Amino acid sequence: MTPRSDPGWIAPFRARYDAWWAAARPLVVAHDYAAAFKTYPWPAFDTAPWTAVTTPVASARLAVVTTGGLYRPGVDRPFDGEAPEGDATWRAIPGDTPLGSLAIAHAHFAHEVAAADMNTIFPLERLEELRRAGALGALAPTHYSTMGYAPNAADVAEETAPAIAARMRDEGVDAALVVPV
Repeated sequence: MTPRSDPGWIAPFRARYDAWWAAARPLVVAHDYAAAFKTYPWPAFDTAPWTAVTTPVASARLAVVTTGGLYRPGVDRPFDGEAPEGDATWRAIPGDTPLGSLAIAHAHFAHEVAAADMNTIFPLERLEELRRAGALGALAPTHYSTMGYAPNAADVAEETAPAIAARMRDEGVDAALVVPV
């Protein structure tokens, strides 16, 4: 079954976002995020798409999506953590990538906890433990990172999320664990 959502919110959001961004941009550039986001045009939804889970977790293939801005130095282009309007791109991270080899390009959160234990924002080692214990069927061969600071929700909905979902579908992923940072 393919999850479906109503894209009818996107055009009205874009209009509100464009008006908001015109006023908020100077505040964002000045790093006054509290003032800038005080009037952010948050999308609101009356309903949510729903797809029933039909595969038991113990036999499901799971992919992880983190919003931590993780990338592989020397392999991936770092996220643009300083871009005023954020970075809505994504990075595919092979499941066998050592967590200690990842870098964080997300400039909008303190990195100390994640640097001490990357599992706090990308829990592949903990999920592998669950897989070995039989509580999880399999981990996908690829996992994904985005940067949580991407305020244009329409870009994320129209570009980022569908691209990641298509890759997951191609790899037979049954479920995704989204880890917000």
